[in-house]
Amino acid sequence: MKKFVYFSLLVFLLTSFIYVRFLKGEVKKDGTDTDRKNYIGVKYEIGKGETFIQILRKSHLKKDVIDSIVKSFSKIYNPKKIDVKDQVFIFTDEDFNFRRLEYKNDPAKTYVVEYTSKYKSYVIDNRVTVSIEFLEGEVVDNLINAIKSTGENEKLALKFTKIFDWRFDVFSEVKKGDKFTILFEKKYIDGEFYQYGDIIYASFENDRNLYEGFLFDDGNGKFYYDQNGNSLEGTFLKAPLATYYRISSRFTSKRYHPILKKYIPHYAIDYSAPKKTPVYAASDGYIIYVGYNYIGGKTIRIDHENGYSSEYCHLHGYAKGIKVGKFVKQGEVIGYVGKTGYATGYHLHFAVKKNGKFINPLKIKNEKSVTIDPSQLKDYKIYVDNVRTLVLGIKSFKNFPSMFSKSDFIFKYADTFGKSPNI
Repeated sequence: MKKFVYFSLLVFLLTSFIYVRFLKGEVKKDGTDTDRKNYIGVKYEIGKGETFIQILRKSHLKKDVIDSIVKSFSKIYNPKKIDVKDQVFIFTDEDFNFRRLEYKNDPAKTYVVEYTSKYKSYVIDNRVTVSIEFLEGEVVDNLINAIKSTGENEKLALKFTKIFDWRFDVFSEVKKGDKFTILFEKKYIDGEFYQYGDIIYASFENDRNLYEGFLFDDGNGKFYYDQNGNSLEGTFLKAPLATYYRISSRFTSKRYHPILKKYIPHYAIDYSAPKKTPVYAASDGYIIYVGYNYIGGKTIRIDHENGYSSEYCHLHGYAKGIKVGKFVKQGEVIGYVGKTGYATGYHLHFAVKKNGKFINPLKIKNEKSVTIDPSQLKDYKIYVDNVRTLVLGIKSFKNFPSMFSKSDFIFKYADTFGKSPNI
């Protein structure tokens, strides 16, 4: 598409925070330009509380035109789901008659409504290319920073840590010298980084253990398994929040309370974390309490299987839709870290009971019996061998490029993976 030329139009700037540009030629569904006359284009960014119809009204279109646009747009996207900072482009001809609307909330897609002799709507899927990339490193201070120091961002680090959520606490049980390896997908649009895809293989090694995770699609979805086909998922998350600084208080029968100024039991784990850090359900279960008490502040309690229950205190707020009776899945966001109630700083107070008695969350035996179906185990073992061969092959090459396409070394191994996860 030819570049847009920007210029200011005073009458619109007086009514909204927008800028105007010419689109040279109509853009077809296949992305090609025609020789049609120039359109005047106006870009709007959705503000807090704004609706799709309000944006259309800003463009001074007639009511019947707005109604037709909404009707056509609704065939490809729900107007009620537009969000803050989403972008809407409205194009008119030289007589300011509506010709085209583009809605963008994701670089991978453009939602279009056009009018020539009638209204039509469609979705343009922007080309996404995927490269398979390899990363390894050693921890200096913490695992998140170690991954970020390689040039990747925190999103990849958090995807990696979630794989081993059930095996060890990636924040408190990691120390200097521990090593990690990641084989992962990286997605691009027009040569620019778009987002991370799947982590295909992950390993973490300390002075006691080597943990490995292989992503495998068993026909019911993609899950991480160890080398023997055992699921890496466990009964309870080791730490039910997206990230945290440290464990500020541990499970003990005697702890000095900084506000009450006396020693009392602390039958929970306190995770010091940034304000509004997402808090997860530690395991599947039904919410049995959502409310406020003067000590725990905003609190959620969940009832789980086999006599377990969990409690999350001092929350800043609750996730959308959280209420008593709702079933939540393990890892689902239920609230956000705060300091409501008796709290001196932002943290999550996480407690677990077994048959009504408090137990130490860090000492829960975290095993699940889920394994690869025996009929798929042979294929899985071949897959594991090929992934390992690939990883060892990459490590053996000096000056091996950090980015490579499917036509390179990795492609030969990808073809032998059997149930390869999108390599």
